[in-house]
This record gives sequence, C-alpha cells and structure tokens, in this order.
Amino acid sequence: MSSWWNSSRAIYGAELRAGALCLVDHGWPVVPGSCLDSVPAFEEGVAAASCDPARVGQWWSEAPYSVLLATGDALDVIEVPAWMGRRMASTLREVGLVAPLVATPTGRWCFPVSPGGGQLTEQVAAADAKWHGKGSWVIAPPSECADGLVHWRVHPSVCGWRLPDAELVHSAAAEAARWRAATTPAAAAAPEGADDRLVAQRPAGVASGMRS
Repeated sequence: MSSWWNSSRAIYGAELRAGALCLVDHGWPVVPGSCLDSVPAFEEGVAAASCDPARVGQWWSEAPYSVLLATGDALDVIEVPAWMGRRMASTLREVGLVAPLVATPTGRWCFPVSPGGGQLTEQVAAADAKWHGKGSWVIAPPSECADGLVHWRVHPSVCGWRLPDAELVHSAAAEAARWRAATTPAAAAAPEGADDRLVAQRPAGVASGMRS
C-alpha cells in the first residue's frame, strides 16, 4: 500500500511539474503554493513568481507544490462563480471567441485575460466575481485542493495561448449579471449553489474554434 501510494504521488508530482513548466514556456509566471492550498509557499509570496524554466523545474522537483498562476504582468484573471462562467463562455462563443478557462471543484471558473484591465462593475462584483491583477494569483491545473482537482475546461492551446481582451470578457460577465438579475425568481427556486455544483462536477471539455 505504501509503495503504491508513494508511486502515485510521485507521478502526480511529475504532472504538477509538467503543468507548471507548460505555463512558463508560454510566458505565464507561476509560484509554488502550499499543498492542498492556494497560498504561496514562500515568504516572498507571489513576488517570487518566475518564468525561468530552470528555477520552476527545481521548485517542483523539491516538492509536489500546487501551481499558482501569478497575475498582473503577463495576464490578469477574471474569476467568477460557475453559473456566470457558463453564461460568459456561451456569450463569447456567440461572437466567435473561445477563451482559456479553468474550473475548480468548488464551483469557481477563471478566465485568463489580457493584463491591465479596469475594475469590475458594481453589478458584476456583487455577483461574487473577482478581478485578479497585480499582486494576486489563482490556483492552476493540475493542482489538487481539498475538494478535488483543478482542471482546464478550455486548454490555452485551443486558442494558441492567445489571451482574450479583458474588456470583452468583462462585458460577457456584465451580460451574465444582468441576465441573472432578470431571472432571479427562477434562480431563487433552485437550491443554493445548485448551478455551481452541477457545473463543477461536469467532465472537462474543450470547445472548438478560436479567434486571434
């Protein structure tokens, strides 16, 4: 049992290292996070983030850290609840845009976007959305958290690792917030968090098509 467990964790550690290196190979800076946590593992915090493959490879050779994607320089991230992310992805596809998309087992969806965007509108922020910019970070695949694995619903390779315009993705979030407000009575009839749990448990899928 111990041998199987050690072998399994070693394989997972190699997957984490490969995932981190894949991000930095495309200019997306990462920093190790505490195991089963989304907090930077080093005293310097997110300031320690790097795109140096040698340094990143060494970090993940030392321990099976979770992979944290540092925001504010190469990219920002718009993090939303799953119901909003589902609506946003549909809206973006309608205008011919397939965006990279991360999902967590706790029902949070993260859209990597071009850096330097503005703040969320009040209505979007009130819908439990967050804009991660300078000094922030999000947990990235294939990290494990207490409730399961973080995964790509749309891998960046589908879009050629191109980042969507932040304002376009924010506009999709604003449309989703307006839609939710207009359908509040229907949404209130469902158990709290039902949409998020349904989407979080759905197998990872990769949409087709892209826009430069």
